[in-house]
Amino acid sequence: MMPPAASPRTSQERRLRIELLRVQAGYERMALRRDACRLAGALQPQALVGQVGDRLRSTGLGWLGVGLRVLRRYPLVGSLLGSVLGTGSRRRVALKTALIAGLVWLGKRKHQDP
Repeated sequence: MMPPAASPRTSQERRLRIELLRVQAGYERMALRRDACRLAGALQPQALVGQVGDRLRSTGLGWLGVGLRVLRRYPLVGSLLGSVLGTGSRRRVALKTALIAGLVWLGKRKHQDP
């Protein structure tokens, strides 16, 4: 026996149901893309450093975050610190360099102030 032919109404309902499923799948794909972009943004180095800085501030170690920012912005400071903590001859050179750089900075600052 052959199944009865589908009535026009059930065929139309089936098409409508398929279209609704397609729309739902599209929304789910968009939500997945949005969540993936948010995750990728949260895993960028800049965002991770910001989160670490926020946590350091909340625990009372904000000065450590400031120090890390200074080291990132001015790599010469890290180099000088490494030299100061190094051998004796390098320490003397680093301290003299830091002294000269500090004096130059103070001289420039003095000329800039009105």
